Amino acid sequence: MSLTLNKESHATEILIQWWQGLENNKGTRAELRRCTSPDKVMFQPAFQRLCQRLKPEPQEQRQLASVVGLLAHVRHTTGQKLAYQMAGNPPVVSELRFRRLLQRDRTDLYGAMIRILRMLDHRANLPDLISSVFYWGDKVRKDWAFYYFPNTPEKAAG
Repeated sequence: MSLTLNKESHATEILIQWWQGLENNKGTRAELRRCTSPDKVMFQPAFQRLCQRLKPEPQEQRQLASVVGLLAHVRHTTGQKLAYQMAGNPPVVSELRFRRLLQRDRTDLYGAMIRILRMLDHRANLPDLISSVFYWGDKVRKDWAFYYFPNTPEKAAG
């Protein structure tokens, strides 16, 4: 059965509880933070244990590894959607960087999101991060655009 990750799902609750447990397991957090790709996350014992609990389909494991690796980079939670956090006046994430992020496919999203989380001071809305990264595609990109662009200043016509 396919894994469901949205703000109401049991799997998302498990991931959030696991993330909370990282506070007391700094070694695991450090190991995951050193992973430079979802493939490297997949070799970590913490990821393997989560797979035993969540039972993702084989084709979902890399997506889940991206989520798990990125959760290790989050230190604080917020109620704001990620794309809204990136916006502002001035925006935390420049429009150019945001547009480049939207162009990324699933395979090169991981490194870009690590940089974004640093820019956001390691703060994220956990359910939004989990579902956005797991389901990265046209729908998520469109949703992010609708949260980001209305909340950034218009560029002056030049």
